[in-house]
Amino acid sequence: MEGDHRLSESHVESDVTNGREIDQVESSLQKLWEKARRLSDFLLRLKEENQSLRRRLEESEKRERDLTDELKDREQEILKLQSNGSGMFTHEEKEALAGKIRELIAKLNARL
Repeated sequence: MEGDHRLSESHVESDVTNGREIDQVESSLQKLWEKARRLSDFLLRLKEENQSLRRRLEESEKRERDLTDELKDREQEILKLQSNGSGMFTHEEKEALAGKIRELIAKLNARL
């Protein structure tokens, strides 16, 4: 009987130890699950931020291309204007303009 008593005490101790171990395992799993959830939330925020930054980068690159094209167009206009006006008017337009100017000068002189 005494052997049975020892067996049952060690069995009870074993059950208590197993119960504590189960509690520790459950606690460890709970902590691990919480860390995994926080990591998942963090990764989701990073993914969203990354998408937002990629959109902003694409918008900035498009704006840069648009401004570069506009700058090239303006440079072409400036080159035309700097070519001493030869690119602005055809020969006929220049002669017609010169004729109008001569007419206006003649009218002004007649009135004076």
